[in-house]
Amino acid sequence: MCGIAGIVSKNYFNIIPKLIKMLKNLEYRGYDSCGFAFFDCNSKSITVMKAKGTIDNFLANSRIQEKNSEIGIAHTRWATHGVVNDINAHPHVDCHGTIAVVHNGIIDNYLELREELELKGHVFRSETDTEVIPHLLEHYYRESRNILDALKKALKRLKGTYAVAILTSYDSEKIFFARNGQPLIIGIGDNEFYVASDIPAFLEWTKKALVLRDGDIGFVSRSELHIENYMDPNLKPPELFEVPWNIDQARKGNFPFFMLKEIYEQPDAIQRTIISVSHKASEVAADLLNANFLYIVGAGSSYYSSLYAQYLYAKWGLKSMAVIASEFEDLVGGAIEPNDVILAVSQSGETFDTIQAVKIAKSKGARIISLVNNMGSTLRMISDKSIVMGAGPEIGVAATKTFTTQIASFIVILKKVLELQGIDYERQIQSLQTVPRVLSENMEYFNNRALFIANWIKVKTNAFYLGRGLGQPIALEGALKLKEIAYIHSESYPAGESKHGPIALVEEGFPVVVIVLEDKNHSAVIANIQEMKCRGGKIISLIPAGDTEAQELSDLTIEIPRLDPEVAPMLYVVPLQLLAYHTAVCKGLDPDKPRNLAKSVTVK
Repeated sequence: MCGIAGIVSKNYFNIIPKLIKMLKNLEYRGYDSCGFAFFDCNSKSITVMKAKGTIDNFLANSRIQEKNSEIGIAHTRWATHGVVNDINAHPHVDCHGTIAVVHNGIIDNYLELREELELKGHVFRSETDTEVIPHLLEHYYRESRNILDALKKALKRLKGTYAVAILTSYDSEKIFFARNGQPLIIGIGDNEFYVASDIPAFLEWTKKALVLRDGDIGFVSRSELHIENYMDPNLKPPELFEVPWNIDQARKGNFPFFMLKEIYEQPDAIQRTIISVSHKASEVAADLLNANFLYIVGAGSSYYSSLYAQYLYAKWGLKSMAVIASEFEDLVGGAIEPNDVILAVSQSGETFDTIQAVKIAKSKGARIISLVNNMGSTLRMISDKSIVMGAGPEIGVAATKTFTTQIASFIVILKKVLELQGIDYERQIQSLQTVPRVLSENMEYFNNRALFIANWIKVKTNAFYLGRGLGQPIALEGALKLKEIAYIHSESYPAGESKHGPIALVEEGFPVVVIVLEDKNHSAVIANIQEMKCRGGKIISLIPAGDTEAQELSDLTIEIPRLDPEVAPMLYVVPLQLLAYHTAVCKGLDPDKPRNLAKSVTVK
């Protein structure tokens, strides 16, 4: 992985500037290398240019911007096989440089295929799994003299996952493509066809898109889009859809970083989500109510929001369990029954582990409902029913607005389930509807307090985040943010568990961030604060506005407006996001591109 881009001009225009821009639009996914392959209008052959490092560094040290081409592919690599160097960067080519391939995914049997091809005389240059693909294509093209036929034969030899875009001098006016287990999307513009791993790559030029399905292969040329499915020849081509986002949502505007922009977008994102989810939640409410058991599956921040849903739903007698997607098979795989429901939660809708969990559950007859932010996602396509949130594109690697909109979605869904039982949940919904306004009114206060605290915590190397009940998923999310964005080792525990081991680490000046809610756990959390404080812990508490008891015990506080106890924790996460953001910036880090992380984790 990580980013695939490709363009074919319909009007013989130079595509190099747009191809570069497409790849820049995919930087948020994370990468360590980049590269381009294009059919050079002057040399009439494929030119490959690639290097480790950033796109900007590549542009500064190459002459690609002087090139002219009407067709090309590009890639940002996030290393999975082979070290980070120029040779291992994509695109990869066959023995004679006539076939160039960019690839997302993992080829599990690449060593076996490589050995077979080397015995037949193929010479490999890299350590990657991807390089077997152009060599396989070269091998089968010699037999059929047809690239599409060669591609079908090659794909049948591959074990693993892939999204590929292919350029070849044997058919130089086409970009060939194939997909199995990795996202790949076709954009249809007025002047170009686009091939990309994610919609923001081409969003500024077209909103018309097709999402490829597993087994789809084909090509785009100046005048034609061809798609067939080699796994199921009777499958109809995917339907064209209109992307509901606008390009301004995928730009930073006047903000220095996407993360800050997306934090500030949360009032609008939550408002849109309440409206959009309200329209769809009625369709899934009966499924949840009648389920033998509900499993809420997610990874990273989506798991923590799922945990929030488990706490919330349990209060109303709805049996559920939040499950980390990568642990799904081992933890509950053997317990899944046909009348169970899986609520699969993923911002991108492309998270590999979540999709694998869904496939396992489907094989056992469970019903699948997905909650996603990307309507053109794999997860949405393989679900029985799906709810698309209204968060808009989230470019920053760290989840911000998609976390709060997931929680808002869970609350709206719960209302619809309780309605079927004749249970009134209107008070909580009315409280939820005030969240956009309350957030807007308090955003600058949250920002200023977070900045003040960040200037103290930036020099620390460890921190604890503690909470109870609905505060615990918020504490988990806060700790994750500080860890992934500011590179400070931060761990979260249920506050009651802190005395069972973690408290041994607390010493003078040790940061302890505490989520203090206005609920039945309030007095217990106060006791936990006292335990930490008497051992030298520096207490940073997020407290209900006017909570003098918590304020007097804490060294630093952020006051949170009082809302319904089932809704208020949504507000608490926003200052935690801002704390992580400002701590990162104070340390000179880029919060949009945390090291070693990708926005969408599409491999094991």
